[in-house]
Amino acid sequence: MTPIDDTAVLTPVQEPDDDGLAAEIARAAPRRWWNRGTLGLGVAALLLAGFLGGLQAQKHWGTSATPAIARPGGAQGGRGTFGSFPQAAAPTASAASAPTTGKVKLVDGTTLYVQTPDGTVVTVRTSGDTAVRTATAGKLKDVKAGDTVSVQGAATADGTVTATTVTRSRR
Repeated sequence: MTPIDDTAVLTPVQEPDDDGLAAEIARAAPRRWWNRGTLGLGVAALLLAGFLGGLQAQKHWGTSATPAIARPGGAQGGRGTFGSFPQAAAPTASAASAPTTGKVKLVDGTTLYVQTPDGTVVTVRTSGDTAVRTATAGKLKDVKAGDTVSVQGAATADGTVTATTVTRSRR
């Protein structure tokens, strides 16, 4: 019995180069990873991402649809007023301020208590000269608790507004 040599080296089998398989595969394979469809989908995805990003930015940092609201001390408020500087002095009673908009919480004689969208309750004093408007000219008795109003007038240092015009939105 002869010993078996497990360490024998096998010679590789040479395949003929002229079978054409490699050339046929090279012709069938695409030369680039993209085509018109891929580019179109990429552009559509970028546009959609930009649009959705813009919606989120507007929702987070955009301005509100309501006018600026008067705050105590005459500071302006509302969404989208980042980085504003406080006013140097409180406005006087004769200074005009931005309209105060919100829901009427209580009507007490000639005084309205208006809750602004941020939850602040603003005291609004009216007089015989105060114009009250609904869809048509109205009286103070036409304004009820729960109505949405816009008040134009001068704000004092304590945040009370002396109204020149009270406009009630449609119900």
